[in-house]
Amino acid sequence: MNGPGYSSICRLLFLLFIAVPLRGQEHFNVTFRLDFASVDALLEFSEGRIANVDRVASLRGNQIAAATSALLAREPYSRERFAQELERFRNGATAARDMFGLSSAIRFRNEIRTLSQESKKRALERRVMATIAPFFPEKARLNAVIPVYFVAMGNENAAAFVRSIVWRDDVPYFVGEGEGELTVVMNLTRSVEYIRDVQVQFIDMMSTLAHESFHAVFGLYQQQQPVWQQISSRPEPHWILAELVQNEGIAYLISLQQRSGAQLSAGQLSSSKQSVADLNAALNELASPQLTRERARDLIMNSNLSGSYEKNYGASAGVLMAYAIDAKLGRKALTETLELGPADFFSKYQQLAKQFGELPQFEAAVIALFR
Repeated sequence: MNGPGYSSICRLLFLLFIAVPLRGQEHFNVTFRLDFASVDALLEFSEGRIANVDRVASLRGNQIAAATSALLAREPYSRERFAQELERFRNGATAARDMFGLSSAIRFRNEIRTLSQESKKRALERRVMATIAPFFPEKARLNAVIPVYFVAMGNENAAAFVRSIVWRDDVPYFVGEGEGELTVVMNLTRSVEYIRDVQVQFIDMMSTLAHESFHAVFGLYQQQQPVWQQISSRPEPHWILAELVQNEGIAYLISLQQRSGAQLSAGQLSSSKQSVADLNAALNELASPQLTRERARDLIMNSNLSGSYEKNYGASAGVLMAYAIDAKLGRKALTETLELGPADFFSKYQQLAKQFGELPQFEAAVIALFR
């Protein structure tokens, strides 16, 4: 656990604070606090320049990444186990299952450091915010600071993510929607594994940050809107999946816009069409009275955490739906779905699917679930 002295030193040496308004509107004042402490410390630890394992394990970004990695691996998490794995990592031992994704930090250490340095000196957040802002209604009112922790470890299926967190004695506790502090975690390793040019790495990382930034800001927006408050009070799993589909669909559209100008490739289009059929089946099953808690959990987690775009049927279907609404009805129609919720998102898409034969339809019974 960090003492007061260490916390002060850590902030001085490692914390890069950049507070940037999301956009200049009077009532939409969101800033990001970027923290590179965890990625810097893990790289120095791997080089033997930091000896104290607790110092690395206690940094907030590393704690969040480690606990989330355990969750995605369906494994129990403890701070002690994470510290033990860090010791093995420093001593060069290899584990049969690298649950925390530590080996990549050594393999790509130089590339991670270069990307981290590039990110610190460039205004990555300004271009990201310029992309996000048009997806929110003009009358949206927000005032918040969102922490963003950069790390060099984590589950291979999670390049970045958003968690709601309450900190007690500098230990994170993950809480539900509407509670705690919405926090973004970015794993730089994912952007350097398959991309060699640092400028392309930066663009890849920036688009991922835009994706997760949307989730975090949308989460804040939902907390203030009566429609979303009503939805959050409904425990039915098909509503949970519907919210995920809309949330991920628009976030993936934002990433797509950053990378390729919002054009779905032929392969993505084909996968998304199949995903609509898979989503239709999942929503039917989630509404069944025979549904078990375990099956509901698996269906929802698999919709966005299956390890590939093709298998993440919820996200894949969602981006096709968002793309269709944005391209055929316009950006205002898409932002309107943020105000009105999943029922409007599904309804607008279904109307387009009936009008344009290339878009797969949902069953009428599925659409009726959200009335």
